[in-house]
Amino acid sequence: MTTITMTIDNASERYAALDLGSNSFHLLLAEFRDQRMVRLHTDRAMVRLAEGLDDERRLDSAVADRALEALRRFGPVVQDLPIEHVRVVGTNTLRAAADNADGFLEAAESILGVPIEIISGIEEARLIYSGVMAAAEGAPRLRCVVDIGGGSTELVRGVEAPKVLQSLGMGCVAFTKRYFASGKIDAGKHNHFVRARRAAQAELQELQHMADDALVMGASGTVKSVARVVNGGELDPIRREDIDALADKVAACKSMDKLNLPNLDPQRRPVFAAGLAILHAIFRELNIQEMHVSPYAIREGIVHDLAGRLHGGDRRAESVRTMMEHGQVDLGQAGRVAETALEFLGQLDPHAPLSQRRLLQWAADLHEVGLALSHASFRKLGAFMIEHADLAGFGKSEQENLAYLVRNQRGDIKAVREHYGFHPSNDLLLCLRLACIVHRDHIDRSIDQLQLSADGPGYHLKVPGEWIYQYPAIEDLLALEVECWDVKNIKLKLSIQ
Repeated sequence: MTTITMTIDNASERYAALDLGSNSFHLLLAEFRDQRMVRLHTDRAMVRLAEGLDDERRLDSAVADRALEALRRFGPVVQDLPIEHVRVVGTNTLRAAADNADGFLEAAESILGVPIEIISGIEEARLIYSGVMAAAEGAPRLRCVVDIGGGSTELVRGVEAPKVLQSLGMGCVAFTKRYFASGKIDAGKHNHFVRARRAAQAELQELQHMADDALVMGASGTVKSVARVVNGGELDPIRREDIDALADKVAACKSMDKLNLPNLDPQRRPVFAAGLAILHAIFRELNIQEMHVSPYAIREGIVHDLAGRLHGGDRRAESVRTMMEHGQVDLGQAGRVAETALEFLGQLDPHAPLSQRRLLQWAADLHEVGLALSHASFRKLGAFMIEHADLAGFGKSEQENLAYLVRNQRGDIKAVREHYGFHPSNDLLLCLRLACIVHRDHIDRSIDQLQLSADGPGYHLKVPGEWIYQYPAIEDLLALEVECWDVKNIKLKLSIQ
């Protein structure tokens, strides 16, 4: 498999992670000193993005404005860093609103100067685990990590690497809207706290063994808030008897404004009952007796992931290799198509950014992955697998762009609806398609004598006559390629010289 490398300025070890969560936005600026992460600056804005999501998954304009105002405060921290040293991720609420949030996402990007990645719940879980493990001490051991966010709850079981990752559609803001919208807790006939806890336990029915024989660790706002309430303001472990007593106390309150709990942050009060109901359900359903509290969470995981990408440990490349293995991809063909596609891109745009070169390489690596399922429909099936798989390290838009390339590697070029984060590159698609044509019969061929260049809004491919006359089938395919681009109203000029 072709490998792309880049040089790293070892003096530039500063990174920024911004988590656009359903309850709050968190910013972390950190740097690595002797391979140890040092937190330089943190910031938080209690945006409660999930409050603004209606039944049609549209984001309320007032909540969107509140979120953008928070980003204006964060912007100066990230704008002076190289773009590859910054990662901004959107989680549950933005996952739900993605199809209707183009305007918000575009406004957010214009403020930050960095694209926003919508990540899957499984990717969120992986990053949380990575962050928690960055602060873990002692010898490697089995751990169960719990993180209750505003819109989703992530549970991960693993040792040094995660083995089981789960993301459940329950969070402190979502449950507040669903069960505590009236502000009531114990309404006599209906105890909303008990209803919320039962609903959470129902979500957990298949996961009772997640914490078996494991050191249980909790991360993020809800866990920290509960720990401070039961431990006199300290982030000491949460014990089962203490959370049982706290749950009974909260369930007996008539309303949210009657909650009088020590060491509870006033900003947490509106969503505390819902978060506690979910956490208590986890303790009960997973039979947890004690939960330790991690100082790190998803932000720290993002920073470690960024550093890994720039130092040869890109998790996305590992995911591609794993998919290639599972799909029994012909490594020789993947390698020759990748090498030729990248060579065409180098001719077309010698200064193509690393992100584009990586995307093209991965598309070439996976262009035949669908053959494991079907020869007739391998492009369509391969694209489906890529777009819907839980590919660690990838954001939703990256998978969508990768799937587009694999789907359209040959034949008619399918029309698509572009949206935020998904703007297919004609340059990459042409380079991949030409590479597939050159190696259509899985044979090594040099393209040293071929020349691809931009020609106004179109392209110009020059092919020596003595080269093409050796391969008449390739000449026919190149003629068909000209027709395919013509349908898209893009001129591909073919010159045989």
